[in-house]
Amino acid sequence: METQVRTPQMVFMQPQRFVVPLFQRPYVWNEENQWEPLWNDVARIAERVLKQPTGKHHPHFLGAVVLQQMQKQTGQMQERTVIDGQQRLTTLQLLLDALHAELMVVQALQPALRLEPLVKNAEPFCSKHEDRFKVWPTNRGLNRSGFAGGSNS
Repeated sequence: METQVRTPQMVFMQPQRFVVPLFQRPYVWNEENQWEPLWNDVARIAERVLKQPTGKHHPHFLGAVVLQQMQKQTGQMQERTVIDGQQRLTTLQLLLDALHAELMVVQALQPALRLEPLVKNAEPFCSKHEDRFKVWPTNRGLNRSGFAGGSNS
């Protein structure tokens, strides 16, 4: 097994899909136990960077994710099966998607366009509808739109 340390940007930037297999539990994170602590981590780090934008900042560990590369034909979208870390990946994806949507609402187009590759795969990489989504959840416990929550942009 190969271990690599990656930032959320490195994880979500390249065109690929993280497929959550059916044997995984459905999305179950909630505000009190998981969202709030994760958000507090993100907010604390953002505040530190904003206070000293040119300072040296040490990486912050958001948790482990275990992925398995799936064999695909050359030219097809890369896919990785999520073995562990589904809740975290899904939550980060929902957070990035919500931020992207809010930036669009307030007409902050440049930052929104910079975030877009983190929330969806570019059209030229997509051969089927679901290829546009970075994280593809299990089909258990989802709402009618096929998502565990948040928008489907």
